[in-house]
Parts: sequence; structure tokens; C-alpha cells
Amino acid sequence: MGKYQKYIVGLIGLVLLLLFTYYFSFIIKWILISAFIAMLGNPLVELLSSIHIGKIKFPKWLASILTILTFYLIIYLTISLLYPFMINQVNEIQSIDIETISEGLEKPIKNINDFVRSSPLFNQPDFDIEDFIIKRIEKIISFNSIGNMVNDLGSAIWNFLLSLFAISFISFFFLKDKDLFDKGVLAFVPEKYEEKTANVLATLRKLIARYLLGIILETFLMSILFFTGLYIIGVDFQLAIIIAVICGILNIIPYIGPWIGAFTAIILVTVDNIGLDFYSGILPYFYKITIVYAVAQLIDNIVFQPFIYSKSVKAHPLEIFLVIIIAGTLYGVPGMMLAIPGYTVLRVIAKEFLFQYKFIQKLTRNINYENSVKNEDI
Repeated sequence: MGKYQKYIVGLIGLVLLLLFTYYFSFIIKWILISAFIAMLGNPLVELLSSIHIGKIKFPKWLASILTILTFYLIIYLTISLLYPFMINQVNEIQSIDIETISEGLEKPIKNINDFVRSSPLFNQPDFDIEDFIIKRIEKIISFNSIGNMVNDLGSAIWNFLLSLFAISFISFFFLKDKDLFDKGVLAFVPEKYEEKTANVLATLRKLIARYLLGIILETFLMSILFFTGLYIIGVDFQLAIIIAVICGILNIIPYIGPWIGAFTAIILVTVDNIGLDFYSGILPYFYKITIVYAVAQLIDNIVFQPFIYSKSVKAHPLEIFLVIIIAGTLYGVPGMMLAIPGYTVLRVIAKEFLFQYKFIQKLTRNINYENSVKNEDI
């Protein structure tokens, strides 16, 4: 019985770990988000910690706090810059005359009704787009749904504040002791696999941090492209900034994000120019916005994405495409967003533990180990 004791204990420990992961998945999310923040903030912590004033060394705990505050400051400044623009747009929308909207859309609405009624494809002789839209809105907005929205909003605010505090708290310790996350993982790893696991974690830290920085850079550059294109075609300065930021963030979602961004841009520009004639004023904006997005996506696909995705995670663009499609099919939009980091984790683990297989050697040939972790450090 004695020789099986360690296997029994290990199996029980594994079951308990799986149960904990299942029932407390939100804690795992906090830890992973904090680990990502630590990856991005660690260079700043190291920079601040290297500062010396005479014999006094800048304490690492203070450097960690300042790094977290720097993240908050960047978020605050971003919101502060965009908030006035958003308020102005809301005020403009509120000042729109409903009768003007009806007059401007009367002709295109009539054309849509005539097309649906006469088309054998739809076979809807009594179709009316206005009734169709009203029924859909009534279905979405009801007293029950409003009550649920209020409850969900209160719950969402509480969860957000709790998550913000927890992530900040965990991130502080990850920044203060950059090996803390590694030590936590190694605590669950058998001794004979500790060195391999340490190599995996060190390599992942480098690749994921590079990928996250690349995503931030891509978002910034795409926002600039969107803003420049929209402003050139005549979109209002403030509205162009709002759309550019929204679309730059949506662009993070592979493949479908740009489509959602383009649709958002068309809606916002239409609302902003609702007083114009549909065919001579609004419809040309549709074509111009389409051209702007086509050019921006072309630059993104040819220049930005190959550099960020392929270079940062050391994978072929075809691999990235297939992985994103598979992840999107299985898990939807969240799967597409997490596909590349998840695939990176699997490749690094496979390179360390399954390198004897030829397929793994081919798949991971571009990944270089981080040799900063030594046996005596474990």
C-alpha cells in the first residue's frame, strides 16, 4: 500500500485542484490577468528599482505601487480625453429632430419595403420595415428586461470593483516578486519536472509579454489609421476620434472585429449626418468609410499583423490563421481573442516536454528558450 500512497495523494490533489479551478474560476482569471499586468509592468519596476540616491536604493515595493498607479493614470487620461468628445456627441444626438430623420429616411425605407414586398425571395406582400423595427425593439425592451438590466448593472458594478481591487492587490505582489507566479506554479509540479517547467514559464513570460505589447502597439497604430482616414473623408474631428478608438479596440478581435468596427462607424456617421439626404449625403459616406476600412485592414494584414503575431509568438501566419478559426468555432469571440496566447502556451510546453517527436520539432523550431532560470533558482 505504501508504494501507491504518493499516487493516491497526487490523484486526490489533482482532483481538488480541478474542483477549485471549476468553482473558483474567477480567482484563476484574476491571477492570469495580474500575471499579464506584471509582464507589462516589470520593465518599469526594474527601471525604478535601479535608481540610487546616494546609498539609498529605490525600494521595490514602492516601484511596484508606482507601476500600478501608472497603469491607472494611463486609463484615467484616456477616459478624460475621450469623455468630452463623447458628451458632445450625445448632446448632438439628443438635439436631432425626429421629423427630419423621418423625412431623410422616407425614400430609402419605401425602396426597402417595395423590394421585400415584390421580391419572390422574401414573399412578404404586407412587409413594413417600420413595424418590423418597432416589434424588435418592443421585444428587446420590456419591463422585465429593464428590471433585469438594472439588477445586472448593479451586480456588474460590484463585480468590477471587486475584480479591480483583487487584480491590483495580486499584481502588486507579482511585480514586487517577479518569480512569485513561477513559484506558485512550481509548487504543484513534481520535483523531476521543475527545471523543465521553469524553462517553460521563463519562455512564456518573454513571448506573452512581447505579444501583449504588440497588441497595444497595433491598437494604437490602427486607431491613428482610422482617425486619419475618417478625418480626410470629412467626418467631424471629435466623432472621428471616438470612432477611431472604438474601432482600434475592436480590431483586437480577429477577423470579425473589423467588421463590427466598420458597422459601428457607419451607424455613428449616419446619426451625425441624419439631416442630409440619404442618397446624396449619407450614402456617399458609406462608400468612403468602406474604402477607409479596406485600406486600413490591408495595411494591418500586410504590415502590422505579420510582424506582431508571427514575430512575437514565433509562429507561421498560416498556423495563426488556422488556430484562430478553430478556437473561434469552438469558443466564439473569446476563443478567437485567446487563441494566440493559448497556442503559444501549448507550443512552449510541447517543445519542453515532447521535443522527441519530429512533428513537435518542426512546429516549435522558432521558439528559443529563456535560460535565465537555473537549477539553483528553483
